Amino acid sequence: MNAKNEDLERVAKAFGRDTDPLKKHEPIFEDLDIDPLDAYIDRVLIPTGKSDSTCKNYCVSYEQWREVMNQLGRHPACPSDHHVKMFIAHLREERDNSGTTIEKKLNNVNRAYEWWQQHHAFPHPTDYDPFKLAKKEVDLSDDSDVGDYPPLDLSHLRGVVQDCHHVRDRLFIVWPLKFGLRAGGLLNIRMEDIALSHASIKNWYPSLGTAAAVSDYEDALYIPSRYEREGNKSHRSRILPLDDEAKRVLVQFLQTRPSVDSQCLIVSERTYEPMDDSEHISAVWKDHFEGINNTPEFEDYRSIRSHYGRNFFTNYWKIQEDIPRELVQYMRGDKLGKSTSGDAIDDYLAAYYGDIHELYLDRVFKLL
Repeated sequence: MNAKNEDLERVAKAFGRDTDPLKKHEPIFEDLDIDPLDAYIDRVLIPTGKSDSTCKNYCVSYEQWREVMNQLGRHPACPSDHHVKMFIAHLREERDNSGTTIEKKLNNVNRAYEWWQQHHAFPHPTDYDPFKLAKKEVDLSDDSDVGDYPPLDLSHLRGVVQDCHHVRDRLFIVWPLKFGLRAGGLLNIRMEDIALSHASIKNWYPSLGTAAAVSDYEDALYIPSRYEREGNKSHRSRILPLDDEAKRVLVQFLQTRPSVDSQCLIVSERTYEPMDDSEHISAVWKDHFEGINNTPEFEDYRSIRSHYGRNFFTNYWKIQEDIPRELVQYMRGDKLGKSTSGDAIDDYLAAYYGDIHELYLDRVFKLL
């Protein structure tokens, strides 16, 4: 929990209020064989004559909302504003939705919530709307214009990275660029996933590189698939080398990371708990790329946020370096082949890591 949330918790406690008033109702909703979102469709959308296309748009929004809430371990009818912000981050970072699209999906879910507030059958308080709260605190406007990112070159990126003097912020920018990581994927990295040839750091963090996939390697990062680690999005696991810059940024970060037992690489600087809010990473990108985002020549382009790292990574290797398509798919964690057995995955990882190891280190772009 960050400092701002802790302050609000103190305010709520002082006045005998609750910042998450729907949490107490979740067990009852879990026991009910009723989907409140479907109830809204059946009792409001269909009877009022909404078109098939409109109903389909609502259903898509509701399915994506259910998916995120399920990942967060919360019933879809019992959100807090934190859950809504996580939904926004998912739509922005994982689905690459523009601000306009995000707002439409939020409004679709919010209309069901407002109906729950009004209907006497539901316990939702009329003085608490997590969707309106989240929209007040998250900026969607700068994403709403166009679909394409500005045509940045390496000089733009180097300027941003070299002007970033906060150790953790630099990791948040460099690693998504170097490895094509989504924000959620970065937050999901565990110590065991990182093989690092640095004696003193390994003494501090003995679990580094203990995952079976990288235990025989030096200076490598293992990124599990969605099937191996909840919260990851890629269909395939992969191993990528740590070049000198990715390693340097990591070592600087580990030297300043709070000395706690958490096996997650990224922890809150205040609570030392694993960080699960990808919006924080997006905010770091927004802050450091503000100058570029506000440049007049780029005003008709999408604002740079953390998902840009994956976009740049893909274009660099596929277009600029023109390496074989299957190697780009491997480095991105895309589907490739049909086998899903454990042995086949091990062979796949070993074969493709061997194929890209030297190529990657010889040709990866430099930022520092």
